Amino acid sequence: MVKKKDLLLSYIWPQVIEESSSRWNPVLEVTLSAGKYHLNSANTNYSYGSLYLMFKRLFRHLKPDWDKIDNVLLLGFGAGSVALLINKYKKECLIDGVEIDEKVIELGRKYFQTDKLKNVTVYCDSATRYIENCRKKYDLVIIDVYLDLVVPGEVETEEFLSHVRDALNPGGMVIFNKFINSRESREKLPVMEERYRRIFGSLRVVTMMTTGKIFVAEKQ
Repeated sequence: MVKKKDLLLSYIWPQVIEESSSRWNPVLEVTLSAGKYHLNSANTNYSYGSLYLMFKRLFRHLKPDWDKIDNVLLLGFGAGSVALLINKYKKECLIDGVEIDEKVIELGRKYFQTDKLKNVTVYCDSATRYIENCRKKYDLVIIDVYLDLVVPGEVETEEFLSHVRDALNPGGMVIFNKFINSRESREKLPVMEERYRRIFGSLRVVTMMTTGKIFVAEKQ
């Protein structure tokens, strides 16, 4: 239950509601801003802040045919902001979410009611292990895997992306949220673009923010 004082003050500046940590995230912080909860790591927003707004803009830009999307895989579930967005577009869509950090899952249930999202199943696992053992097929896979500001290198490998391709139905779409915060990560972009084109057969690179790129590919 939100304290009235915190609620009122949240419209002036963000209020820290809970601070925590985990093996994967030394800093986890639930804040209340303008009456809404946000989940942040030490240096970035994990759910319901700028990330939520970015995916909201992205879906408006891409205009996916939701009639053809029945099964979605979210690699990097966080506190469920992307699942909530998809629920709004298509409530009957079946969503599997994969989140490596058990504490993030716990905070998601506590503050964001992720356990009440319709047709959503959350697995506490690494994205690489889940996709290696995946036997299901999806119409949309979203890769939004971060440890604070860092995209783990294993979700950018040819092996990982080949497993993602194999988990897609024909014509299925993959969306990769690629944060760029260094000269090195920017210089690697052409390599990643070539890899996506080679593995999936197509690629669109969309700019939704100044600090990154969105890779959008469809299985040919």
